[in-house]
Amino acid sequence: MSGEHWLALLIRHTPAGERPGWDEVIVGYDFGFLAPETILAWVRRQGAEGPACLDLLALEGIGMLEFEATLWDACAESTGKVPRPGSRRWERAQDRWRLALLKDALDAPLTLQALGLAVEAIYERVGCPEDMLGLWRKTGPGKEANLAAIAAFLDRQERRLAENCPGHPVKTC
Repeated sequence: MSGEHWLALLIRHTPAGERPGWDEVIVGYDFGFLAPETILAWVRRQGAEGPACLDLLALEGIGMLEFEATLWDACAESTGKVPRPGSRRWERAQDRWRLALLKDALDAPLTLQALGLAVEAIYERVGCPEDMLGLWRKTGPGKEANLAAIAAFLDRQERRLAENCPGHPVKTC
């Protein structure tokens, strides 16, 4: 899948009135969902104007070797800080990606076995909090999704995200 597809998936599964921000972009890049070209297009659409954002947008050719550091500078300029693994902002953005991926898998016409494999792939790609362990169960040689557990997990996570930062435009919380 292309970076634009991943970003569209995240946007599609972000609650109404909110939009992915710098934190989700940084985490999406770290997890390999978003390529530099996708991020540059996103920054252009945001209308970023600061010097670090302009430096990011000016990268090309050999300068792309500095992409990650320049991305962090642009994020810090725009939000005041770059999310780091283990931080509250990182965890929130990681949860946004996890929820979007789970919702997308649920929307797909998958068998319970195929959905179980998709859930396992999500675990492997974006990490697995302990309360996510029951989202599938072994069924002989394979795995099968536990739809009730997935629905409960999604509900719990969405409520937790809303409670921790109500009205949050997914920017700096």
